[in-house]
Amino acid sequence: MTSMGRQSYLRPARASDDAFLYDVFCTTWADEVAALPNQNLAQHVLRIQHIAQERRFAQKYPGHQRYVVVEDGEPAGRLYLHHDETTTHVVDVTLLPRYRSHGLGTRVFADLLAQCADQGRTMSLRVSRRNRRAVELCNRLGLTLTAVDDLENHFQWAPRVPDPDPGVRERPTATRSPHRAR
Repeated sequence: MTSMGRQSYLRPARASDDAFLYDVFCTTWADEVAALPNQNLAQHVLRIQHIAQERRFAQKYPGHQRYVVVEDGEPAGRLYLHHDETTTHVVDVTLLPRYRSHGLGTRVFADLLAQCADQGRTMSLRVSRRNRRAVELCNRLGLTLTAVDDLENHFQWAPRVPDPDPGVRERPTATRSPHRAR
């Protein structure tokens, strides 16, 4: 298991954080909701979508860990992680708009990658194709794009496997010489 909860900028989410986690979710749909003519209906739809997303995460990633990202003592976002035998899957990471592009997300991912490296774990995540900043962050941090679907880019990072004996090199396999004896 991971010890990300020991980071000073993370704390486990509590039931009392549900309203905040909903607000964080809503920021990902702010542009779409602003375009709707009926804001009461928009808020209703957002609430239903948030509940559906939380249930989907719970079903697909049973036992996932939910954290609140904190900056200067203030709630700044959410981080959801799921661990299996070999992989840490970033289920969701979302920062409130005022905390984006200030290095907080980079710090979270750098610590996750360091922890995965220490534990020999792979890290995986999915990023909305429309979230260019997150895609650029994944590229900067050295994550590998493994798949693309209609909505998301799938990224993965695997720790380097150390060479068991760097002094011993494999013998090259036999190949046909371009100059054959006649």
